[in-house]
Amino acid sequence: MEVWGISGTVNDDDDMLLGDSDSRTTPSKGFWFRYSKLLAKYPLPVFIVLIAVTGACGATAFFAYDRPDFDDPTRGFEARGVEIINRMITGRHLPTDYRLSFNPSFPSFLGDIKDLLPHVPSDYEQSESSVSGYDSYPQGTQDTDTGVTLGRSEPLRTTRQPDIMPYRKFCLFDETYVNINRMVFIPVKGNTLFTVQGMQSMCTLQKKMLRTFATSEDRWYLNTTYNEDYNCENTWSILNAVTLINNKTSCDEITEDDILNFAHLLQDCVSFYEQGLLTCDKTKSDCSQDEVPDKCLSNDLVGNVFHYLTPKSFVNEVKDNTFKLKSTMLFLYVHWSQKWDFYMDVFEKNTVTDGVTEVAAMQFFVKFDLFSVYLESDALFVGLGTALAILIIIWYTGSLFVTVMTILNMGMSLIVSYFVYKVIFQLPFFPFVNILAIILLIGIGADDTFVFMDIWKKAKAELPGKDRTVVLQETIRHAAVTMFVTSFTTGAALYANMISSIIAIKCFAVFAGTAIMANFAFTITWLPVVVVMDDWCNEHWFGWWKMCLKQIKSSWRPLSKVSDKFATKYVPLFVFKLRYLWIVLFALLGAGGAYLIFVSPGLELPTQTDFPVFNSDHPMEQYDQVYKKEYDFEQDKVDMLPYIVAFGAIPVDDRGTWDPNQKSTKNVTLDKTFDISDPKSQQWLLDFCSEVRKQPFVNKNHDVFCFIEVVKYHMERPCSENLYSIVPDMCCNQSAFPYPKSQFKICAPIVCAEFMGCAGTSGDPFNIPYGPLYSGENNTIAAFSILATSTYKDGPDYNDMHEFWTTADTWTSSQVQKAPPGMKSGWFITFGWYQVQFYALQSGLATGAAESMGISLAIAAVVLFLTTRNFLISLYAIISVSGTVFVTIGSLVLLGWQLNITECVILSIAVGLSVDFTIHYGVAYRIAPVTDRKGRSEFALKTLGSAIMVAALSTFSAGAMMMPAQVLSYSQLGIFMMLVMSTSWVYANLFFLPLCRTMGPSQNIAQIPMPKCNSCTRGTDTVVASIDNDYVHGNNCPGDAIYTPDSENLLENVEMDTPGTLQFNSLVVAF
Repeated sequence: MEVWGISGTVNDDDDMLLGDSDSRTTPSKGFWFRYSKLLAKYPLPVFIVLIAVTGACGATAFFAYDRPDFDDPTRGFEARGVEIINRMITGRHLPTDYRLSFNPSFPSFLGDIKDLLPHVPSDYEQSESSVSGYDSYPQGTQDTDTGVTLGRSEPLRTTRQPDIMPYRKFCLFDETYVNINRMVFIPVKGNTLFTVQGMQSMCTLQKKMLRTFATSEDRWYLNTTYNEDYNCENTWSILNAVTLINNKTSCDEITEDDILNFAHLLQDCVSFYEQGLLTCDKTKSDCSQDEVPDKCLSNDLVGNVFHYLTPKSFVNEVKDNTFKLKSTMLFLYVHWSQKWDFYMDVFEKNTVTDGVTEVAAMQFFVKFDLFSVYLESDALFVGLGTALAILIIIWYTGSLFVTVMTILNMGMSLIVSYFVYKVIFQLPFFPFVNILAIILLIGIGADDTFVFMDIWKKAKAELPGKDRTVVLQETIRHAAVTMFVTSFTTGAALYANMISSIIAIKCFAVFAGTAIMANFAFTITWLPVVVVMDDWCNEHWFGWWKMCLKQIKSSWRPLSKVSDKFATKYVPLFVFKLRYLWIVLFALLGAGGAYLIFVSPGLELPTQTDFPVFNSDHPMEQYDQVYKKEYDFEQDKVDMLPYIVAFGAIPVDDRGTWDPNQKSTKNVTLDKTFDISDPKSQQWLLDFCSEVRKQPFVNKNHDVFCFIEVVKYHMERPCSENLYSIVPDMCCNQSAFPYPKSQFKICAPIVCAEFMGCAGTSGDPFNIPYGPLYSGENNTIAAFSILATSTYKDGPDYNDMHEFWTTADTWTSSQVQKAPPGMKSGWFITFGWYQVQFYALQSGLATGAAESMGISLAIAAVVLFLTTRNFLISLYAIISVSGTVFVTIGSLVLLGWQLNITECVILSIAVGLSVDFTIHYGVAYRIAPVTDRKGRSEFALKTLGSAIMVAALSTFSAGAMMMPAQVLSYSQLGIFMMLVMSTSWVYANLFFLPLCRTMGPSQNIAQIPMPKCNSCTRGTDTVVASIDNDYVHGNNCPGDAIYTPDSENLLENVEMDTPGTLQFNSLVVAF
């Protein structure tokens, strides 16, 4: 009969297996039979339903929810839900929580104690108390108990050198107000720019750039308001300095004598620059320029040349009289609205070089805008890689229809995954790194298609004349097992990254893992329907396509015979004859890769806060990653990190861990057990502050601000010294410490308010709080913090920051554990220009990558063991997969990769992609119809070698096509795909199989028995007499090999028909 255009032999007996008693039968009531019968009889309705469901999912997700926005590709590159970030957020919110105040509410406070203290002056109730400073000790005063100097000459706060203010000629503003674009010149010929030829070349290029933009649609390119108000030059570089010093009007007029005169000036002034006298703040007392010659201070020219226009190494070159100026900075004032046009006109359309010098790096503040453009244009390379993979799939499957539907399968998987991500999981944020799942699906989808088509062809060859239901049942039943194993392992490896603290990586784990599982679901629903429809069409409509393809392949018959002979004779010889060499060699390579990763040099963490989005040779990345750290003005913000210990607040981040756009409520969670007024707490805190000063990580040149010391000092002062004494009897002239709880609660806020020195913030952009914070509800001290300066500089170096954090946090935690119950809530935190976020990001990358890799390997081991139920095969497979991962990542270490966000995402799929080929071979070895290790190894290689080779080649080719991309994520993914595919193929063929051939299990060695399925009998050396009956009733044991009386001679009966297709006389083999 014919159903939905698909003809088949469906008769009254099709509930029973078709075929004679010598052939293998199919269960009439088993799940796979019913499922296959549905797909075989109704392929078109199923096809339409799947399209409709996918379309509905896509429409719901794309139109009912916000669409992805990649304007800022770094959004989501931050850690959440970790203790460091919890502390940072709480520390920032302490001075901004509306419920807390640095000043107690004195009118209500005094009203509460009037009956207790009748002598309180009434006029004080109308006075306002404000806390504006924190140095309340007279300078040089020493504590009577500790002997510590309490006064200090300067406030305890982080400082940074202010930017040079604009002068008559050389104008530089803080970038907050004017984005000063920068370009770096380097020599093309010669070793220095400090020559007439170099200066003339830079002069020519500088004018050429300005002319190019000025004549492009008559744009006004200068920041005219800035230029006219401050009489600034439009561009500033070392050329301007040379012309100004020598009273020249143009850089075209520079001569050798001018350069020599400029060099002498620099040599005369370089020592003063090293002392910091040319760039110091003239308003400060330590900036004494009396001994500095006027020529060195004129217009701040020399200081600006050293500080802004030349790299740090130039100072030593001037002192050594070498003047090897390898780079120099050019500042260009372009209006903010014209920056993009300037870059596109000058740098996208022209090569800024004349053969003598060139612009090697730049900072135009349009990096992420340019990234959005490149993200679309570089998609061409992704398309080329996909196209090449399509050609390979067409050649291997012999069906254009199946190939197109396979690509559509991948797209549908992404749509369903996006639907689950947005609608089911309700995840609002979709990071840029999620698009990397597209490339991952190309490799996985192609591999699944090869496996399915291979088994379909073998089933058709071994079951000639059988109904499509029977053939499809055999294909799905066998293919589903191996595809589920590989998909589940890869998906689990991706889901394992959900343990990461980094938002982007967590989101990628969910989206990519769901996409892999959706692809598996479509492979066992969509692909069978497509194959059935293709088979029917080939029989009725497109037989000519098969004939044409057959004719094309016949022209390659001589080459095919050679390749067949090579694959069946020479490859096994190459693999197994040299097996001892391969085992030793690749074991050593795996150990070497592990050494590179975990010992030396190791997978480095990022050292720059500027996230790279382009390849390292791109001018914008050259500036951020190379030249930025070579100039002093880019390091102005580096300062000493503060050491802060907060009490009374529980570190909590209420922003959630999945959405970087989620804002905090800015409410601090207070510790209800906190009580500083308890005498034990007072004494412990005083001792703790004394111990803080002794720690090696605390800077001895700065004092430690400790609230309890301020209170103690003023409580001990004579009452006659109090200018506005409120409670002279209780809050002054007190020598007994600690104080009773009631006395402390009354006196502490009054003393602090009277002398205005107990609490405040540092006033810098970090707003670091110190001292007590009062609760508006009852005027008690709800929280407070201790502030000191550390000996560690702020910066992106992970090792320094990690040493400071672990040392300070470990010591602080150990001290807090000894504290009284009311002081147990203390914790350490620090702030800096590079922020705690970057260190938290580095820590999340360092720990998350290793943990997810370990979990992925553990999951792979479990899946392998459950699939093969053989301890030795699972062990060898995990060793092989580990070797693949170690060699792959070790190679990336040698290539200079750092463990940044994109790299971490890419590495997270290493285990998933490394395990596929080994799993295929392991399952084939397990179900081989022979019992000796030699026969099993050869069976696995001859059965799967060709398909695995094509799968590796397709993914490798897709990666190779992405190499020219400018977007770093694309090119890195291309490198990784080529590396992991080649390494995985080599380890599966030249390590795992030789290992099985040498030490693999034979008979039932290391086999774990499982409960029997009805009359199903285990054992690879016994022909089960009742196998046909078991199949009739659906009692076959999943994963077991199916044998016939001549299955022992299977290898002798194998004939190669076409590359990757094996014909068996009496058996269809399950992968």
